[in-house]
Amino acid sequence: MAVKNIAVTDTLETFRTTFNDLCLNDFGDKANLSASITATNLVDAMNETISIATSTAGWKIEDSSSTQQIIGGGDTLTVLGTSNEIEAVVSATDTLTIGLPAAVSITTSVTAPTVSGGNLSIASGSITDTSGNISFGNENLTTTGTINGGAITGTSITGSGATHTLGTIEISGNTIRSTDSSMLIVNDNITINNSLVAGVTTLNPSGTSNITSSSGFTIFGSSIVLATGKLIAFEGATDDSFETSLTVTDPTADRVVTIPDETGTIITTGSTDAVSETMMANDAIGSNELKSVVSLIIYNSSGTPLKTIYGAGA
Repeated sequence: MAVKNIAVTDTLETFRTTFNDLCLNDFGDKANLSASITATNLVDAMNETISIATSTAGWKIEDSSSTQQIIGGGDTLTVLGTSNEIEAVVSATDTLTIGLPAAVSITTSVTAPTVSGGNLSIASGSITDTSGNISFGNENLTTTGTINGGAITGTSITGSGATHTLGTIEISGNTIRSTDSSMLIVNDNITINNSLVAGVTTLNPSGTSNITSSSGFTIFGSSIVLATGKLIAFEGATDDSFETSLTVTDPTADRVVTIPDETGTIITTGSTDAVSETMMANDAIGSNELKSVVSLIIYNSSGTPLKTIYGAGA
């Protein structure tokens, strides 16, 4: 289509013929437009033609906000993925594949009724596994809240606070106590690898008849039975390698040894010059007690010998 020009010096007839030729040959007769075109002017007809062309030869893309973009012939749709989030791959023929990589990174959060991975499911604050066990590997598990449920099994349980409570048992530092009573009960045998420090220790109590005290002794609710060949050893005032051991001859019947209700020193067969005059009654010594005496010395009140009697006892 050539450019039509009308000079200032041209006649009105030239203008008429040039305009008619422009409308007839360049613009054309609008009556010849397709019936699908409803526009009555050239510009609107062109816009309508583009719309019809794109609706048949092209397509639209729309996002969640209803924003649309026409993709027509010759246009390019570019789909970009983000590393570790979404991958987009274009392949022949006319194929666009959008998927997730093997390792997905999420910078904010994932919201869903249930999140499943293998046998593990997370739903409504609950983590379950169809195998019945959830392993955290070699990682530490930290919580600022509480752990509720059944049995907790582990090689060690470490808390960050000063006091920890398991049921009614409270552990604070190296102190263990019961929170619902004044007695800590151990139903099994107990082995103590170190010594018991001063204080009251009640072993095998028999009801409420035991007397409690804070003077540092041990109260036994029944008899003390030692294993065969075992001794009761006393360290003494000095913690050294020497002890005094208390043992008994193998009894052939039930025996009772009574310690009298008095203060004094126990006399043994190894005692020398240990028996004093006040320890003997007036008639405590007779001929039987003197049968092996070689001599008898009589002293006065000042300790001076007065008489000596020689010879075997009567």
